[in-house]
Amino acid sequence: MKRFMLLLVISLAVITGCYGDDMFERPSVISVSPERDSTTVLPDTRIVIVFSRQMDTVKTNNEFSLSNGSGNIDGYYSWDSEGRTLTFTPKSNISMAEKYTIRVTEGAEDSRGNDLDGEFLSTFYTGGDLGQPRVISYTPAQDSIGNPETSTVSVTFSEPVLMSSIYNGITLSPAVEGTFSASPDGTVITFNPGYGLSYGVTYTVNITNSVKDEAGNPLLVSTAFRFTVGDDFTKPLLTAYQNLTPELLLDESVIVHGADKDGTITLDFSEEITTGNLESSVSISPSVPFYISTSTVTAEGITFTRGVINFTDNLASEEIYTLRINSTVTDLQNNPLDHDYRFVFKTDGTGSVRPVVLAIGDIQGDNSISGWIIGDIPVLSLDPTGLYDNIGIEFSSVIQPATLVIKVDTVAGQGGIPSVVNIDWPSTVPPQFTRVKFGLYKVVEGNTYRVTVKGGKSGLRDTNGNYMKEDFIQLIRF
Repeated sequence: MKRFMLLLVISLAVITGCYGDDMFERPSVISVSPERDSTTVLPDTRIVIVFSRQMDTVKTNNEFSLSNGSGNIDGYYSWDSEGRTLTFTPKSNISMAEKYTIRVTEGAEDSRGNDLDGEFLSTFYTGGDLGQPRVISYTPAQDSIGNPETSTVSVTFSEPVLMSSIYNGITLSPAVEGTFSASPDGTVITFNPGYGLSYGVTYTVNITNSVKDEAGNPLLVSTAFRFTVGDDFTKPLLTAYQNLTPELLLDESVIVHGADKDGTITLDFSEEITTGNLESSVSISPSVPFYISTSTVTAEGITFTRGVINFTDNLASEEIYTLRINSTVTDLQNNPLDHDYRFVFKTDGTGSVRPVVLAIGDIQGDNSISGWIIGDIPVLSLDPTGLYDNIGIEFSSVIQPATLVIKVDTVAGQGGIPSVVNIDWPSTVPPQFTRVKFGLYKVVEGNTYRVTVKGGKSGLRDTNGNYMKEDFIQLIRF
């Protein structure tokens, strides 16, 4: 009858030309589980067969069998939605230490009525050791997040296992120091971290066949799972500003002007951070010594860490500094700073500008200065006494008199030993000035002299402590 129907279909296909060749392609078995000639198959196994085409499930069920030396095994059939994968579940566990045969006869058909391309046979063997251990369950759960840093790792086995096999058989990555313990019946092994786990870290637990039962049988199937400690994966942010009035906000994109040489710098993080390595994560160049004090602040419902950079020496006036905060700074759940921060600022605020000489020259009757051209060599008229008096110097800021050093020496010419005289020290309390008057004694006509106001760290300073960057020099001749 099947041959007659096949001839009829072929005839119709030839006549109509509406059917492809694949209509008559015979189905085949693509894979089977357990695999052919497998050994140590467990007694609760299921048979899974994958066909190359959608099958007639009823006919295929009838042509399938699972048998051992005692006959066929009863069970239940199920198919996937495409009708290509057959799963056979025995009604009860099959026997140990037995040979089993999977058979699908040629009478199995696909959904178009094509017979299987030949009888399919496959054998497998169940293991003879009922005591072979397996992993039944574990905690924390696979791919779980939000686990506390105090978490332990527990693995439940199908039978008692040897503690001596656990130390190499169960490992954590990244590695964690800790100890193992076993339940009274030896089936549950627990790993207790010695110092807790780290927030933000995903740990992988590997359970290998180095684990053995009390009879020395290795774990049947190696297992691995992973879990994450903590549930905060947001990286902290940073805001930096100098503590002036108003605050001077530092900006990564520009050189910020107006910083003060003796002001502290505050680092506000967007959340609480671990402060142990904060100081080592901060650097400033040119180098200047500092320490960082930290506090926990709550504002507008947000709790965060504030660090204050305290400089043990004042910064230099009108200097450009680069402040760096490395992303090794982490929050309480081990998330690093969102990036390496770099702030550039200049100490040129109102109290941090170096003093300079604005003018030098002859003081007139109206107390103004008839300035000599700075950098030029003016020719001055000398009276017969050898004294040139009423020279004035105007400074850009209020000067500390004790830091003023004026010298004169001969650059060209002979005769006389020149000196600075008649310095008009201020009578104010505290003594300070923006202008000083002095004279030159024993200067000789025809000679060229150098007048020097000492600068640098040991030279002229203003009342804000800023020192003149370098010596001021004016050449004159008579």
